Amino acid sequence: MKKAIKYIFVVSLIFLASCNQDLLDLTNPNVPTTATFWKTTSDLQSGLTATYSQFTRPGNWGRWIYFRYDLTSDEGYSKSGWVELADWTRFNYSNYNFIQGNSLVYKDHYKQIFEANQVIYYGSLIKVSSATDSATVKKIVAQAKFIRAFDYFNLNIMFGRGELVINPSKPGDVYPMINSNQMDSIAIKDLNDAIVDLPATWSAADKGRITKGAAYALLGKIYMQRHEWQNAKNSFYWLVEGDGMAYYGLMTNYTDNFLPSTENNKESVFEIQFSNANPTPTDMNNNTIYDDNIPNMNVGSSRSKFMGLQDNNLAWPDANVRPWLVTEYKKEKTVSNTNDSRLLANIFYPAMFTDNPGITCYNGTVTRWHYGTLCYFRKYSDDAFKAIPDYYSPTNYRVIRFADILLCYAECIANLNPSDVSTAATYVDKVRARVKLSTLANSTIPEIAASVTSSDLFLKRLQTERTLELCFESVRWIDLKRWGLWNTPGGLAELIARDPDFANFDVTKHTVMPLPQLEVDNNQNLKQNSGY
Repeated sequence: MKKAIKYIFVVSLIFLASCNQDLLDLTNPNVPTTATFWKTTSDLQSGLTATYSQFTRPGNWGRWIYFRYDLTSDEGYSKSGWVELADWTRFNYSNYNFIQGNSLVYKDHYKQIFEANQVIYYGSLIKVSSATDSATVKKIVAQAKFIRAFDYFNLNIMFGRGELVINPSKPGDVYPMINSNQMDSIAIKDLNDAIVDLPATWSAADKGRITKGAAYALLGKIYMQRHEWQNAKNSFYWLVEGDGMAYYGLMTNYTDNFLPSTENNKESVFEIQFSNANPTPTDMNNNTIYDDNIPNMNVGSSRSKFMGLQDNNLAWPDANVRPWLVTEYKKEKTVSNTNDSRLLANIFYPAMFTDNPGITCYNGTVTRWHYGTLCYFRKYSDDAFKAIPDYYSPTNYRVIRFADILLCYAECIANLNPSDVSTAATYVDKVRARVKLSTLANSTIPEIAASVTSSDLFLKRLQTERTLELCFESVRWIDLKRWGLWNTPGGLAELIARDPDFANFDVTKHTVMPLPQLEVDNNQNLKQNSGY
């Protein structure tokens, strides 16, 4: 599936009253319309391809969503010279129409919902002539339903409310406002529908498409955010203890989860498919063009250019790692008395060259440390195969990994059965064993060993285990919301100790971003989030 994705645009002519009406009533034979398109399974597949391609847009997973999920959490921060951009990672919002802060993220998610809606709607109208075509249509629609659910899940996490858009849109439509629970309801229904028709796996030619396991995983994550632990556990069961066991497992090497050479592997539950087939178009001044109407638009990721090691010609100075993570990694040695290998895989840190003699970064471009006490993102930096990162990284982004599901499963068990911490710990131990750490119970660190003695201690330790395994994978902000650390003075103080930006955090409003003010102004039904 990893290829240059072509857009399919479905447009209709607007007829204007005029004395020369016949001159206006012209149809371009080269442009498909709703009257000529959406007739075959091939049309439907083309529409789904366009829907998938929206994942690579800058406001979706191409660029800006990471500034919310990774830099606003306590794992990262921004000291960018672009002050307004940095302010959006430290809860200082002034311009509610800031394109890179909230506007493009909101718009691009709804653009993808718009395209998914067309596939879902017209899929119900296509006439099929065989059982094979019927099954094909069902699988196409199921993928679109997952995508719509995923968009509403992320909109809910980031904004907490939005607009009800579940049918094909037309100019002039004004949508009702929906709250967090209603957004969840849409996503839950879509995922339950999708699970029925999605395959457990795809053939090699379609590798990377959405699967039944991805739908179960996302459904479980939604239930977790709602603290519906039994429903969440039931959803994850298919992957961890059910039929999905035949398809999922942990990769032997942790770093295989972040390389283009080992994409769509057994640990991958859902990943965004990126490609460097279409380098970013530029104008005459060599400025990047961001126009979704360009047929060969960039379908790579620009994350590595914004969130890698700051240096001449390397990454922009927009993203840094909070150093407490380095401290956490170094607290516990492996059974071979070495550092946790995830530290070097995930972070550029001051002692990396002395800790690991002989290593180089970015194909030998960087051979020593000259960045003071600063730490940077190495995960997804592309330094394993590029001398200089660019705006079209081909590395797929693993949104949901099986390791994440194992840790989620443990969290569900500990919340459902506080007396059964030992069972919950077995799933954490599977993740730890991959990087040669002891079981929790056998850890040489007393506080870690004690975590298996009570559910409260276990769940607290799990917060650290999740960040050590999943840091910079856009789950930490979601986790913080679920745990509600900022709801108590002690929890907020803990966050501030790790991330001083949380001193700006106002629990009455900063759990969500402000809606783009232009959207609020253009829709009388849409109300700005509380406190903004």
